[in-house]
Amino acid sequence: MNRFFRASLIAVLTALPARAAEGAPDSEGPGELWTALNFLILAGFLGYLIAKNLGPYLATRGQKIQEGLAAGEKAKSEADARAAVVQAQLDSLGAEIERLRAAALEDREREAGRIRRETEAELARILQHAEQEIESAGKVARQEVRRYASKLAIELAETKLRARMSPDVQAGLLQNFLGDVADGRAKAQTS
Repeated sequence: MNRFFRASLIAVLTALPARAAEGAPDSEGPGELWTALNFLILAGFLGYLIAKNLGPYLATRGQKIQEGLAAGEKAKSEADARAAVVQAQLDSLGAEIERLRAAALEDREREAGRIRRETEAELARILQHAEQEIESAGKVARQEVRRYASKLAIELAETKLRARMSPDVQAGLLQNFLGDVADGRAKAQTS
């Protein structure tokens, strides 16, 4: 500010003798001199105001710009760090997918083995149960066949006996039976 004022004062002081040496008429000289002085005063005053107000404004504005640049750099570095983390995750995503596939395949094979073992155990249990049912049904069928065969044998024997039995044979059998009973009594009384 002082430098500008000094420069303006030096310019005015050097311009006055140069103007006077030109040999301008005296009638116009003081008017032009005052015009030049007024211009220099006005220019000095405006320079003073600009220097006084523009300097701090530009300094504040420069500081804000510097802060904005620093904030931008910080945001850029944070964004770069986040991008690096995301890129690392994307790079490891392929390996993670392969690991998940391998785990799923292993789980599927383990589950298939478990189901296979359970199915085999269930089939063995069903087969054993079926064999027991067949054996039981066979026993029942054999017993039925024996009963039926016994019944048929008895009926056949009865039919043959009836065919052979005549009234004479029946009377002889009855006589033999009564004789055996009487002999059995006699022995029982003697003993």
